[in-house]
Amino acid sequence: MTRRDNKRVRDGLLGILLLLGVAACTWQGIKPDDQRTGHLYISGDSAHVSDTDIAKVAAPYMTSAFFDVDIKGLKTELERQPWLAQVDVSRHWPDGVAVHVVDHKPVALWGDEGVLGANGRVFVPDAASRPTDLVALDGPPTAGLKVYEQYRHLSDLLDGHDAHIARLALDARGSWTATLTDGLELRLGRDELDERMQRFVDYALDGGQARDALAGAGYVDLRYSDGFAVGGKRTATHQDQEKVNEQAA
Repeated sequence: MTRRDNKRVRDGLLGILLLLGVAACTWQGIKPDDQRTGHLYISGDSAHVSDTDIAKVAAPYMTSAFFDVDIKGLKTELERQPWLAQVDVSRHWPDGVAVHVVDHKPVALWGDEGVLGANGRVFVPDAASRPTDLVALDGPPTAGLKVYEQYRHLSDLLDGHDAHIARLALDARGSWTATLTDGLELRLGRDELDERMQRFVDYALDGGQARDALAGAGYVDLRYSDGFAVGGKRTATHQDQEKVNEQAA
């Protein structure tokens, strides 16, 4: 290796060391002091998880220095709040953490304790915050949107006939059962739901005599090719029980 080559190598090493030195000085210049992160910035809109609730969850994480805050851990912890559909956590220069939250938009009750969100996810809030004015749906855990879409479709078929679905369930065998707000159960089966519901509308709702005959019936079995069977005895609906309670009070 010639003297000129040695000089080039030496100059190259000096250049690298100089860059590393500048980088180290720059890092030390921008790195906050080793103190707890001082500010929590909360954005978004949650009707069920308050800023105070979020701050309580974040508090243990805020004791770390800016670059040591466990962002992923805080996000995971906040995602345990049932009502939160979306949680984003990031560092906010120079000494803060930013949290953005979005609530679930409930579209139906699910099973005995759950709530179905517009995104198709089922979550289980505490009993006090669970809505009471939504349709009740049920089915396999991953069938939330499928059941909700079927509910909307069948509701359209009933529209204008003074009949409304209070509950729709899909069982493990793929069979559908709808319960109207007056307590009448419609056994729809697995296939040809549109035709079966339309048959009920045509003969039971639009036909006055048939509707009167169903006044006290417990169920209508529509799993027939050219008719339906009626049986059982109607039990008090939730709405009926509320009226009884009001009168008793």
